[in-house]
Parts: sequence; C-alpha cells; structure tokens
Amino acid sequence: MATVSTSFSAMGIGTGGIDTASMLAQLQSAEQLRLTPYQSMQTSYKNKISSWGTISSLMTTLQSSVKKLSGEAFNTLTVSKNTSFTATATDKASADAHSVTVEQLATAHKLRTQGFDSADTQLGTQTSKEATRTITIQQGDGKPMTIELKDDQTSLNQIAKAINKQDGSVSASVQRNGDGQYQLMLSSKKTGTDGEMVVSVDGDSDLAAVLNTSHGGKVDGNADSQTDAMSQVTAAKDAKVNVDGTEYTRASNNINDIINGVTLSLNSVTKDKEPEQLTLTVDTSAIKTTLQDFVKQYNALLSETTASSKYVAAVTSGLGTTDVATKSSQSGPLMGDAMLRSMVSEIRSTVNGWYGDSSSNESTYGALADLGITIDSQTGQMTLSETKLDDAIAADPDSIGKMFKGSGETEGLATALGSVLTKYAGDTESKTDGIIKTATDNLNSQLKNINTQIDKTQQLIDSQVNRYRVQFQNLDSIMSKLNGMSSSITALMSSMSS
Repeated sequence: MATVSTSFSAMGIGTGGIDTASMLAQLQSAEQLRLTPYQSMQTSYKNKISSWGTISSLMTTLQSSVKKLSGEAFNTLTVSKNTSFTATATDKASADAHSVTVEQLATAHKLRTQGFDSADTQLGTQTSKEATRTITIQQGDGKPMTIELKDDQTSLNQIAKAINKQDGSVSASVQRNGDGQYQLMLSSKKTGTDGEMVVSVDGDSDLAAVLNTSHGGKVDGNADSQTDAMSQVTAAKDAKVNVDGTEYTRASNNINDIINGVTLSLNSVTKDKEPEQLTLTVDTSAIKTTLQDFVKQYNALLSETTASSKYVAAVTSGLGTTDVATKSSQSGPLMGDAMLRSMVSEIRSTVNGWYGDSSSNESTYGALADLGITIDSQTGQMTLSETKLDDAIAADPDSIGKMFKGSGETEGLATALGSVLTKYAGDTESKTDGIIKTATDNLNSQLKNINTQIDKTQQLIDSQVNRYRVQFQNLDSIMSKLNGMSSSITALMSSMSS
C-alpha cells in the first residue's frame, strides 16, 4: 500500500511565515479519516470470525462427549484378569460371563538342517557351467516362495540370505548346534497348520538331499517323516479353545470372532484343563466420568456464547444533539446475532427436555435433573451433584443409558443434542459442514471485500495528499519569486531616493 511521506519540514520557506508543512499534515490526517468506517467494519468482521471459530471449536469438543453418551460410556466394560488368556473388549461387547479353556496354543512351523562344519561350504552340485537350481517353499494354499541359486550360492549363509531377501512368510537363519556345527533354520512367520512348510529343490540332487522336506520334518517315532532331509524343531499347530462348551480351532492365538466385541489372546494351555471364568461387567465409572466431562464442556460453550453476545450500553454523556453514539467496545462481537440466538435456544431447549422410556411405565430417569444435573434458568450453566449422580448410577445404569441413547420410539438426549451440534458445527467423521462454516465463509468474503476497499481508498488518499503537496510546493515557489521581486523593488526605490 503506497503512503505519502509525512516529512514536510522543507515546505513554507518562501511563503512569508505561512506553515504549509503543518497544513499539509493536517490535511493528510483529515483524509485518513475516510478509512475509519472501513477499518471499523474490518475489525468487526475479524472479531466475528474469531468468535465463531472459538464457538465452533467448543461445540466440537462437546460433540465428542455427546458421542460417548450415545454408546461408549454405557458399553465400557471391565474385563476379568485370567491366566491362560488375556481378553480385551470394545464397545460392541456385552456384559456377560463365559467359560474358557485353552486346550492348545497355535505354534509356527520351524525346521533345521543337519549340521555342517562350515556355513560357507557350497552344498550343491558343482558343474563347469553356470547351472542354477530352484528352492521352492510352499505353505498351505498360498503362493509358493521360489529362490534361484547358482553354483557358487549354495552355502548355508547364502541360502539364508537369499530366502530373507524374498521378504516372504518364511525367515531363515544360520545357528550352531551343541556340537559346534552350523545348521540352517527355517521359521514360518505364520502360526497354525496353514503355515507348515514343504521344501523342495529342483535341479540339484545334492542340495535336495539337504533341504527336501514334505512331511513336516523328521520326528522320532514318525516313520513317514524319516524321508525328510530336515528335522522338525516345532510343529505347525492350530490353537484350540473351548468357549462355553463349544470347541473352536483357529490359526492364530489372537481370536476375535468367537465372542462378539472381545479379543482373546491365548497365553498358555489351561492348567489341569479346568475352565477359567471370563467376566465382562459394566464399568460405571465411565458413565460418571463422561457426564462430568459433558457438564464441563457444555458450560464452557455457554460461557463463550454469553460473552460473544454480551450487550454493554454505549456511553452517551458528552454527546451533542447531532452526535451518534457508537457501539461499546465491551459488547460481544456477536451481539444481536440472530443465528447465535437461535443456536443457543435450540441447545438449551434440547438439554432441558424429557427423555424417559415411553414404552415403560416405570421409567426411572428422563431428565438431567433426575441425575443431579441442574440448569440455571438465566445463564444456562449446569451444576452437577456428584452424590445424586452416584446414587443414580448405582441404582439403574441401564435406565440412564436409555435416557441418553434412546429407547423404542423415544429419542435419546445424546442423539437429539448431537443433531443440533452437527447442524451448526458439522461433523468431521461424516465430513458434514455446519451452518457456522457457511456463516464464516460469508464473513471472510466480506472481509476480503473490505480489505480491497481499504486499499483503494488509501490509494485515493495518497493521490489527494500528493496533489496538496504539489500545490503547496508551487505556492512556495511563487511566494519565493514574489518575495525576491519585492526585495529588488525595495532596493531600487531606496537607491532612487538617495
């Protein structure tokens, strides 16, 4: 933005005492007053945008508490501690008890070769040509892993490196046994029988004699397995677990498809096969914690809307009959905003509603006051009685849940309030924009227009002040010439009279 220089000290020298520099500074100040209404509007728009941003943020925070009251707060469960397994529950789980027996853990297949004096000796058939051989590792019905090796790539170390380079579902390592010899160890990354490895070598009979395994590896007492080149370190086994009298077989020790909303992590076989009791009980502390947060966030929102809409009368003392009082700077930026009034009215009306179970003649709880949450009729602020809330939770948490979540054809408080909050603040989960965003977008557009108008007006002011400057400079020049002529005439007249 161009501005006129305010240095006028060199002006007025030839005007016979007329302070043109001071006059120009005053004219510039007067011209700058043309910006005042635009700057006031600019400040107003900025304050409104900021205020709506704060309100929207507080509504989003409140929205999180309301969503918890729609389900999570009443579905949070305390899970028993068990020995042979660990259980975790989501909000999809239900309070219940289950008999669980871990009969067998899922294990990953592991094989090892016979021992060799060196891990760098070539074990394959050596030829005079660049011959290749292929190692194939098959696991269940999955895609086979194929490793191609040349004559000088068949040592234990090189085979392990080539297998690991595939980054498949089998890992390889070279280890030393108790006799100090080197062995290739193959480990399945998958537990269960689907991870059992079948190893075959094509194009190299010597290497095949070291690796070929199709019966799970040599095991003492298993005649079929004696034809395998490698020995079994760990058998591939599925997990077996009995839940409430039904036996289940799974490939993994982490099982989430037996009890709805519950994941069982198997740790060990159940001692003496005596079932352990898994108990899922409602964590009532989550209800209280969520309601405390709800009250806190609701009050924070109401405090901000009150501050934003606050009215403070303008000071009129000292004003003349033609003067107009301006808005007090202590008033809220959204004072008189119709949308804010409507929003606050909807929110307060919603939380003051009754949400009892219409299908029951013995509905215990239907309003916040029943839970010890009272609402000030003037400020809208909530006050929580923890003693009354504790009594209500202890007496009937299910009824409280229905009050917030809804039951039958009756809408719950959380559902109703959630709709109001989404209407105004939107919802990031559903990618919904609210009315507030539309309002702030409009304010930003108007602010942009005001900024453009300020720039244009400032350019006009700068041009006008420059014109004043030129006029005063011309006056200076003319007055200097006239003063010079006056001096010359005076001198001439003096010489003529002497």
